[in-house]
Amino acid sequence: MRKLVDDLIQAKISRRQFLAAMSAASFTTAAAQSVLDSVAPLVAGTDLPPDFTRRVTGTGADLMVEQILETGAQYLFVSNGSGLGPICDALVDRPQLQLIQATHEGQLVAIADGYAKASGKTGFGMFSRVGLPHSSSNMYNAMKDRTPLVLFSDHANSNREGTDSHEDLDDWLAAVEPYTKWRWVVHEPERLPEWVRNAYKIAGVLPGGPVHVRVPRDHLYQRDLTATVYSGGALNIPMALRPDAAEVERAAKYLLDAASPLLYVGPEVGQTGAGASLVELAELLAIPVVQHRSFYADFPNFHPLYLGELTSIQGYLRAYPVPIDCFLNFGARFPIGRDLSNVAVIQASVDGTTIGRNTPVASALVGHLDEVARSLIEAISDLATPAQLRERSADRRATCAAHTEQVRAARETAARGSRGTPVPWQRLMYELNRQLDRDAVIVEEVGTEQKVLGFFPFADDGMLKIGRTEGRALGWGVGASAGVKLALPNRQVVSLQGDGGFLFGQTDSLWTMSRYDIPVMTVVLNNRSYEETRWQILNRGGRAGQANRDYVSYLGDPDVDFTKLAAAYDIPGAIVEDSEALRPAIQRGLRTLAEGRPFMLDVRTRTLGAGAELSWYPDFSLAAERSRDV
Repeated sequence: MRKLVDDLIQAKISRRQFLAAMSAASFTTAAAQSVLDSVAPLVAGTDLPPDFTRRVTGTGADLMVEQILETGAQYLFVSNGSGLGPICDALVDRPQLQLIQATHEGQLVAIADGYAKASGKTGFGMFSRVGLPHSSSNMYNAMKDRTPLVLFSDHANSNREGTDSHEDLDDWLAAVEPYTKWRWVVHEPERLPEWVRNAYKIAGVLPGGPVHVRVPRDHLYQRDLTATVYSGGALNIPMALRPDAAEVERAAKYLLDAASPLLYVGPEVGQTGAGASLVELAELLAIPVVQHRSFYADFPNFHPLYLGELTSIQGYLRAYPVPIDCFLNFGARFPIGRDLSNVAVIQASVDGTTIGRNTPVASALVGHLDEVARSLIEAISDLATPAQLRERSADRRATCAAHTEQVRAARETAARGSRGTPVPWQRLMYELNRQLDRDAVIVEEVGTEQKVLGFFPFADDGMLKIGRTEGRALGWGVGASAGVKLALPNRQVVSLQGDGGFLFGQTDSLWTMSRYDIPVMTVVLNNRSYEETRWQILNRGGRAGQANRDYVSYLGDPDVDFTKLAAAYDIPGAIVEDSEALRPAIQRGLRTLAEGRPFMLDVRTRTLGAGAELSWYPDFSLAAERSRDV
């Protein structure tokens, strides 16, 4: 398609030839016309629509902010830095772009990331050039999730570039090359709007990802620059690409012939808005569904066909003892270590480079996942009558529904009955689910997804799950929850955090929540331990476990009171040590949110698994080692 668009713009082909070539490439007439309408203003001889472009004169920062505003951006997420000076000057006359400040570059990126995930829009951020190393952890998370972010920083003055001068390196871009989809240093200040446009388009076109643009400070301050700024309509090109028709028919036949298919869903489903179509596809053939690790719940997790994570299928296979013979991967990375050598594997993705990367496939479907799902539904419906489809799927539908209902009922009964001191984490999830709004948003960074997927009903018309990141680098969730609330101000937002994850520098985001009255309830599951780290170390049977020594996971000394950390930022909170105190504490937190303020809930939860009772850690005191009391 890219070559066809280029040929059209260069007048090498006519509009009619363009539409014919798009049709030959399996695009629908509507999709081809949509692309033509989007690029028509760039075709020679075409009259531009009103306000398509405008000339702007001002400083480099003025040009940059004007083009950012044309993307529809409402917020610019920033941290402190003198390089922001020219941006501040530009905002004096442009109050419609609201700054949201963080005190740490890593949390700035987390906030922007949460905003982008919840809004479906590209997040814009800017930080001081020396803040780049701080930003890189959550930049990495965003790249793993393919979150559309445009991250600017100032850069050494143009006459100092390459001199290893003050607050400078010879090559800043190499440092973030693995974490960005694209990166650039601006060399011509009058082209600043162009680089904003490039960054915005590259970040947002699927598969998305963060981009990083550095602007020499003297370029931002330079006056009397004139450049063309393009309207938002010029920047948004619909990309609803359909998969190859013959490949769709082949995949449909595999699914119809399968005795025991399995649908494996991942984050591209949520990113492309394919949820409703995917539910229709699964229900058409009664395909059991497994959730890949994802920052969304990509299939309604209380649906009768939903089995949980891949580790959960053994219970279903015992109830329905037919080996999986067709594996449909819909928008997920492949599970490493699973033997699929005797299984017909179908993979659907918006990113053709991921298909077949780790597992050979019987069928490859490249396209927008909503279009892929709809194409499969059409093909299956053409190959079999409704009566035939019901006959093929009836047994599997009944068996899967009975299994999932039994598992959910047993889980809820166990959680409702769990109680005591410290609080069982299952009871916490049960109580939260009972009291939250049915459209609440859960931003989670607690490790095992099942802790959240097992208790909250996520669906397009229900609760929304955001997190944990595919990158798994801790220090993301609290900032992300602030960004989520900015994107969805009229929905309850609850941030679920482990105590260890919160201690990864996330206190900084409480400052942002307090300054801007961002009413998020942060719930810390405080078991005084990096629990999953402890499990993975001690379950291997090594010498540390045999000696009952927990070298790196125990967090009980010092015993952190997270409500006191919140209080330092003028955020109220409560400590809960017994299950009977959960309900009133949650209710107090929700009242605080309704009043427009954030809230901290420090829940002392039980430790579980290997080393649960250990409080040993290397006993060292520097004070005791001194030869002088100084």
